[in-house]
Amino acid sequence: MKAMVDAPHSRDNALLFFVNYTKRNRDTLQDKIVVDLSAGSGYISHLFEGANCRVMPFDLFPGNNTFATATCRPIHLQEPFPIESGIADYVILAETIEHLPNQLFLFKEVARILKPAGRFLLTTPNGSSLRGRFSQFLTESEHYGSPPPNELTAYVNWKPGQIYFGKLFVSGVQRLRTLAAIHHLQLRKVHPSQRSSTSYLLLIFYPIIWFFASRVRKQQIRKDADNQNVYTDIFKLNTSWSVLLSKHLLMEFERL
Repeated sequence: MKAMVDAPHSRDNALLFFVNYTKRNRDTLQDKIVVDLSAGSGYISHLFEGANCRVMPFDLFPGNNTFATATCRPIHLQEPFPIESGIADYVILAETIEHLPNQLFLFKEVARILKPAGRFLLTTPNGSSLRGRFSQFLTESEHYGSPPPNELTAYVNWKPGQIYFGKLFVSGVQRLRTLAAIHHLQLRKVHPSQRSSTSYLLLIFYPIIWFFASRVRKQQIRKDADNQNVYTDIFKLNTSWSVLLSKHLLMEFERL
């Protein structure tokens, strides 16, 4: 747990996901090229190094790396990546996309650097959970106990002289799925994370959610039967307990 505490840019839910992912897929990860786009302290990169991957860590502030043995190189995620096309077996973006205004560009560049069938692992706060939706309803914030994004929190001072956007751009699962699909990144799985007690209480609304999601799916299929698989995928996400109950979105995409 101390290692997790020393990785302050990430949350324990996300870090635990990568701990388990590298253990569970150790044989598959052997010798794979992994690009970590927001390496921070290098803790996640270090986990993949431990699984015998060739890791290429990048960060807006590369000097923050203290864990990864590979040299962390500078990157600005809103500008063309200094990375060769089609090089990566895996791309990681942990706890970062919610800070980026141009998320469409991010997905475009991720798709460019991934090999066919390469995987993109994305973690971010779950605005699509029942707790997240309730918070938006009450205060338009990530959590109902916190103020909404404002000019006082628009920027984060990581270290003196190092400034970047705060969590102004939290996106839900449907938006992230769509931005990925535009660039031929197919969502393969939303991994479960720690469940929210508030979301469990709000499950009383699940029948209503299921009813409206089902009705919209049927209406869309009647109009556009050729793309019923898309509308079915959307329905499954709208009614997924992993999405509705989890505090974090842990998404795995595949490059088609």
